[in-house]
Amino acid sequence: MTVEAALGIASLVVVLAVAASGTAAALTQIRVVDAAREAARVASMSGAQEGVVAGQAAAPGAEVSVDHEGRSVTAQVSVPARGLPGVVLTGRAVARAEPGVAG
Repeated sequence: MTVEAALGIASLVVVLAVAASGTAAALTQIRVVDAAREAARVASMSGAQEGVVAGQAAAPGAEVSVDHEGRSVTAQVSVPARGLPGVVLTGRAVARAEPGVAG
């Protein structure tokens, strides 16, 4: 094998690794946004604590926060991206609270 072929193969491996990390991050971002939506939906009907539990069930290992402000419920879910050190993926969703639901 020539030096050029060895460098070409090494470059190809690096490109594929970066592409795989990017794809994994995109899939994780989708999961995080879905978890935030689910947390906001549940919190709007049942309360903040139930929303946090729902968000953690949808995205295990994620940090979930739910805030009530007036008639709005805001859920935020954050999780570190695997394979991308220092990158935190965050999703946020807002729902209208059902009457009688307290934070």
